Amino acid sequence: MASDQSNRVTGLLVAWDADGPGPAHQRLAAALRAQVNADLLRPGDRLPPTRALAEELGLSRWVITEAYDQLKAEGYLAGRVGSGTVVAGAPTRTPTRTPTRTSTRTPTRTPTRDQGRLNHPPPVQDSLITEEGGVRFDLAPALPDLSSFPRTAWRAALTRALAGVSDAELGYPDPAGAPALRTTIAGYLRRVRGLDLEPDRVHVTQGVRNAVALVCRALRAQGARTVAVEDPSWPRMRDIAHGSGLDVVPVPVDGHGMQVRALAGLEVDAVFVTPTHQFPTGVPLSAARRLALIDWAADGDRIIVEDDYDAEFRYDRRPVGALAARARDHVIYLGSTSKTLSPALHLGWMAAPARLERALADVRDGIGALAPTIDQLALVSLIESGAYDRHLRRMRRVYQARRVAMLAALAVAVPGAPATGMDAGLHVLWRLPGGVDEAAVLARARARGLMVLGLSMCRVGPGAPGLVLGYGNVPEHRAPGVAAALGAAVAAAAPA
Repeated sequence: MASDQSNRVTGLLVAWDADGPGPAHQRLAAALRAQVNADLLRPGDRLPPTRALAEELGLSRWVITEAYDQLKAEGYLAGRVGSGTVVAGAPTRTPTRTPTRTSTRTPTRTPTRDQGRLNHPPPVQDSLITEEGGVRFDLAPALPDLSSFPRTAWRAALTRALAGVSDAELGYPDPAGAPALRTTIAGYLRRVRGLDLEPDRVHVTQGVRNAVALVCRALRAQGARTVAVEDPSWPRMRDIAHGSGLDVVPVPVDGHGMQVRALAGLEVDAVFVTPTHQFPTGVPLSAARRLALIDWAADGDRIIVEDDYDAEFRYDRRPVGALAARARDHVIYLGSTSKTLSPALHLGWMAAPARLERALADVRDGIGALAPTIDQLALVSLIESGAYDRHLRRMRRVYQARRVAMLAALAVAVPGAPATGMDAGLHVLWRLPGGVDEAAVLARARARGLMVLGLSMCRVGPGAPGLVLGYGNVPEHRAPGVAAALGAAVAAAAPA
């Protein structure tokens, strides 16, 4: 039976599970992290020296150092010369970067979560292009801040990857991914999402879209015929499933996520969900429904495909736990760098149950390697150096500020209201008043240079109008102009 040890840290009792599962440094880090999140350890509080805490807890100094270093990488702690280790201060906003030459076009890739089947003109090539009528923005709901890509850190990671790559690694790669990246991703997911993974269960992909295609083909090869999806949901997922020969059945979503009870009356082999931050409504799958979904999968030996597309960007608290951490034998977990770094990297991963290994291997072997080995090794270096965590810490502050700015601007300029959702992610669902012609609004928005996804394109069935608006690539000072253009589009679409 697990026991608790307590240590007085800056005048507070920090309880941790001394005999629990997993490495001691991870358990100690989790305990300290919980105290910071609960505001029991506050900015400026000084923690004991590693040697002193090690002696009190009867642990090696290495355990304390590793726990402190992990929390420093995550932004919870900071090291000050002469003051030891302290709880980090409140984050400050990162100044918005304003382009110096708005006429220079920098090519970008089409975002992973694109505009569905809307008949859009070619994507805007700049994050900002000044025109006669205003500005042009691509408001794709999962487009990150492209100007904030960590070029220096990525260049250094590429240099380290090239310097350290072996001759053997330059040969024909394993279609499942570079072993070093599979090991690193397994450790990363264990650390940040609680997944208990062996590296051989991790598969490197070209992103979530590619992973969904692999999963659908593997399921079809194993005899699956029908899959369920959330309604509304990411439209590309449904298209990929259809293209793989699978029938798609919609399941309604409400304020608590997918209505899991509706699955009981459906003959489906798998379900695709976004439980951490439902796309596009922004709500999490409730605790009761998470358990019910796991039970549903276990009772019928079915598969849950979990798209954890933006778990790194929860701004008010730690993200909801991953389903894969609770039901590893029934959940395929998907993630990528498309939102955290750039969709141009085409780097993603999935963790799949062992029973799907043969089917996935057959599908992969027919395609070959999915991502350049050097880029995979560069991502290994970026994560292991701590640069990836530092980048995410900084971008959380940037995106939270942009979310606040966009919501405030929309409230002033655009009729309607935001959907009830979490303070998270890179998009907001803005519900338009009933009776508004959504298609007309989208057309008017395009005429004003705004690339917008309509809520109707995320639905399988009919529903109220709305706009799925990405703010990741919209600087704070541009939010009022974007909102004003959207408001004008809504007004112009109103019947005479």
